[in-house]
Amino acid sequence: MSAPPQAAYRTRARRRPRLLVWVGVLCVAAVVIESAVVTNGFGLATKKSSSSSNGIPGPNPNPAGELVTSVTGQLTYSGTGSNPFPALSGGDLCPGCPKLPKEYTNNGTNFDGLWFYFNVSNAGKNGTTLSNFSLTTSGANPHLFVLLGVECCYTTHSTPYSEPTDHLYVPPNSSPIGLAVFVTALAIPGDGTTGYALTLHMTCP
Repeated sequence: MSAPPQAAYRTRARRRPRLLVWVGVLCVAAVVIESAVVTNGFGLATKKSSSSSNGIPGPNPNPAGELVTSVTGQLTYSGTGSNPFPALSGGDLCPGCPKLPKEYTNNGTNFDGLWFYFNVSNAGKNGTTLSNFSLTTSGANPHLFVLLGVECCYTTHSTPYSEPTDHLYVPPNSSPIGLAVFVTALAIPGDGTTGYALTLHMTCP
């Protein structure tokens, strides 16, 4: 026997709030998962932590609190004509520097990491490619900071896309393309008040 119309309506009315609750839960879960993916683009735990995975405090990678004082672009252009990326030849790629690298933990290992962001615009008449990204550090150890990866193409400094790239094609007369770069160091020795200047090397084409 079918339920009276009033009873059927009450049953549907009870189901509707539960359905809305589950929809809300799924939406929240989707946001959390997406945030985790975005902030973990290179497969690293980006939550700041002072302890390793077994709960034992790990060593501070930067006990002297040394700063990254600057990041400078160095472009090797092998084409003919004028350089299509003049801003990358000796240009400042970290307007927010000096910056203090943040402490991260991954698989029980503490390290320091730093994001920096810059735009790329092609001033030439033809499309061309940026590639062969590498990094050097001022001071006694040019490999102190390691280039973990370059990501393209961020929309704001707080939400870089998780699309690591080893080369980038830049068409002419295009809107600026944003790149996000992540560098790391396992241990940063103190050097007084000097800090460390980084150089990002690139080639074109």
